[in-house]
Amino acid sequence: MNNLIDVRIKQMRYESDNILSIQLVPIHTKLLPHFNSGAHIDFHFPHGKVRQYSLISPLQDRRYYEIGVLKEPQSLGGSRYIHEQLRVGDLIKISEPRNLFELDDTDQKVLLIAGGIGITPILSMWSSLAIDQRKCDLHYCIRQPNIPFIDRIDEFHIMNRNSHYVTYIGNQQTNGFDIAAVLQQEKVNTHIYVCGSGYFIQYVEAQALAMQWTKEFIHKECFKNPMTELLLASDQEHSLEIASTGQKISLLQTDNIAEVLNKAGYVVPMSCEQGICGTCTLRYTGGKLHHQDMILNETDHLTMFTPCCSKIKSQHLIIDL
Repeated sequence: MNNLIDVRIKQMRYESDNILSIQLVPIHTKLLPHFNSGAHIDFHFPHGKVRQYSLISPLQDRRYYEIGVLKEPQSLGGSRYIHEQLRVGDLIKISEPRNLFELDDTDQKVLLIAGGIGITPILSMWSSLAIDQRKCDLHYCIRQPNIPFIDRIDEFHIMNRNSHYVTYIGNQQTNGFDIAAVLQQEKVNTHIYVCGSGYFIQYVEAQALAMQWTKEFIHKECFKNPMTELLLASDQEHSLEIASTGQKISLLQTDNIAEVLNKAGYVVPMSCEQGICGTCTLRYTGGKLHHQDMILNETDHLTMFTPCCSKIKSQHLIIDL
């Protein structure tokens, strides 16, 4: 696990009615660790929760980190706490940056697509591409008329003569965003970077695949996993087996496997609790699962799963612990 870093909240600013940008400065050092565009940090709350937030600060300025946080109406203790409880001067612990959504280092054109708060990891890519004068298009879908971060988008657009952006205001039915029309203007297998809700990402990915894009050119990061909302009705009892000891643990299909393991004395760290960060990933050597994560591919699923959200499917599951 990455070492935790003590930081202080230096500045909080409303970018829109429900989005805060927050500057974090180090307490014990002058500079924070280096990061690449698309990176995020784990934000450790005083009440014990851990949540991930993308870094939107300039890559070249390591005197501070900056994140953007949407106030979720159905917050589980993260965004609501930030908006309602945190204040300038408060001390927080964060992780070193991690990156599951890294920008490729070729000179090919890049297509950036953001839905709502999904603009946050895209912002660092937009700024990095501007510094490199790399050809890129940004399509930004937002429901509200006051567009968050539009000043930064304009700043780096002016800097990069090879960039172009379009904003779409309203819901998906009325905002005019037509991903098929956008992709028709691009070469097949132009690198696509898309971030937003799970449904938004599925919409973009499905259309790209239908238009002959291959999966390795579709890069995605999801802030909310729609798969975790699926309810499994089986009340049949199942069992987990710990490969190293042979211990068997009973559970129901609807049980959270990570929580079951933690209660049994096995330490399984959790962070997002939605299968979008990979913190809790485990290996298994026997049995079947309903995989509900958004980060592992089909090959990964043959041996790995995210116990925070995936559900047991077979009668018996052997976990490599």
